[in-house]
This record gives sequence, structure tokens and C-alpha cells, in this order.
Amino acid sequence: MFIATANDKYSIPAPLLDRMEIIDITSYTENEKFNIAKNHLVSKQIKLNALSSQDVKISDQAILEIINYYTAESGVRELERKIARILRKIAKKKLDSSLDSNKKTIITDKNLIEYLGPRKFKANKLLDKNEIGIATGLAWTSVGGEVMHIEVSALSGSGKIELTGNLGDVMKESARTAISYVRSRSKDFGIDEDFYKNKDIHIHAPEGGIPKDGPSAGVTICTALVSELTKKPVKKDIAMTGEITLRGRVLPIGGLKEKTMAAYNTGVKTVFIPKENEPDLYEIDPVVRESVKFIAVDKIESILNEVLI
Repeated sequence: MFIATANDKYSIPAPLLDRMEIIDITSYTENEKFNIAKNHLVSKQIKLNALSSQDVKISDQAILEIINYYTAESGVRELERKIARILRKIAKKKLDSSLDSNKKTIITDKNLIEYLGPRKFKANKLLDKNEIGIATGLAWTSVGGEVMHIEVSALSGSGKIELTGNLGDVMKESARTAISYVRSRSKDFGIDEDFYKNKDIHIHAPEGGIPKDGPSAGVTICTALVSELTKKPVKKDIAMTGEITLRGRVLPIGGLKEKTMAAYNTGVKTVFIPKENEPDLYEIDPVVRESVKFIAVDKIESILNEVLI
């Protein structure tokens, strides 16, 4: 019997994947990472670096700062490395007698930069205002959930479609499906029926450093496209996830736990999810369920009626 692990099963060759029994283990949430670090990793690294709890204390705020701004991972390996790096520097200072051996070193979010340097990552945030042609989606990546602002621009042209950002093939197919759906419903939306002939459509996913793929951006692309063509802004504090069909049905997606945690951390108030994913809400962190309103839909029209101003 062979046991293998992978961060992303989509990177495993299909013939090999077909011969495996897949056990999906979701990535840790921010709260889970925090508790693992506080209760296990810090004490483990203090001991490994020949220090004691009398020598150093890493505050809760510092741990959260490391998680959010110095690591981007689904597990806690890099988090442990960052903690070890801090403690090695403290141990070295004590050996160099540059620190009072009887004085306890307190690591906070304020002095963390002295040990790890400037922040390596920036947190997702909401848009500053309601925008035309920009919708907030939720993506699953190999390092967890991520809020993704899909931008659509309709320019005078000859019907060309431009797709940019670090998008995989599945997301590109979602974009084309969204355009076909809007074409089929253009009269209902009050859109020029010939927009696909006299407009060039540019769809862009910013923050393209981490590859994004999978069938979950269809509703977001469709919402941003309808917003751009009708010139109606999209509410900035609403996020969505789900694939759509040519008839506007919203299909289920994966990675709901990670996506909703990303929405919560960003400050999103309402999240639209596919109706078929409603049973998956029991897996969501209780803190997220209490803070975010979830609306399950089976048609894209239900989203458009709520988010377009």
C-alpha cells in the first residue's frame, strides 16, 4: 500500500489520480493556525532553541500578525519556521550579551518587524466603494481561500474577448459561459443585444501572483459583466461563489470552508453560495457563521437582483 500526499490534487496526473482513493483534508483556518501555534509550536521552538518561558513571550497579536502577513500556506510549516527564526535571534542576542539575561523579551505585533523584517503579504480588503464592473468573488488556492475582485471592462471594438490575470483553463471557460449567458438574456437586462459585436470585453483578475482555477468564478464574472454593461454598481460588501450554466443555473463548488473564512477575514457581510452547497455550511467555523449572512441560490438572477444597485 502506498500513501501519498499533495497540496493540490489537480496537479496529479489523471491516470494516477484515478487509481487512488482520495481523502480530502481541508486547510487550516486562521483560528486553527493560531491555536496550533500558541499551544504547541511556540513552546516546542522555545525548547529547541535552549530558551524558557522566562526568557521570551510571543503575544497573541504577534502570532496573528505572522499568520496574516508573513505566511501564505494551507498548513503551519512556514509559520513554525518564522517562530523559530524569531527565537534563534533572541537566543543569539542573549549569547552575545546584547540582551539582559534576566529580562524577558516580549514579541508583539509592534516590534515583530525587528525580527522578521517588513510584511511579506498584504491582507485582502473590501473595495472602498460600490463600483461598476467589479464584483467580489471567493477563490480556492493551494494556500487556502482568497477574496478575488473580478474586473470587467466593455470597450468599443469588434467583439474580442480578453482574459488576463493568473487564470487557469477552467476559469477561462467560466468567463466564456458567462458571456454567452448574458447574450441570451441581454433583452431582459436592458443591454444592447449586439454588445458582443460592437464591444471588446476585457475580464481581469488582479492579484495574479497565486494561480487560480476551478469552477467557482462563473457567478462573479457574470455579475461584473452585467454591472459593466448596465452601468449599475455592485455592492462592495457582498461576495459570491459558484459556477453557472448557459441557462443561468448556479452549480455547486468546493473549498467552501476556506472561501468563507477568507470572506470573514476581509469583512464581507453577505455571501451567496450555490443551493447544493447549503449542507456544507455545518463545516464552517462557528465564528464565521455568526458574523456572515449566507444566502443559498440556484439561479444567477437571485444574485443579480440583490447585488446590483
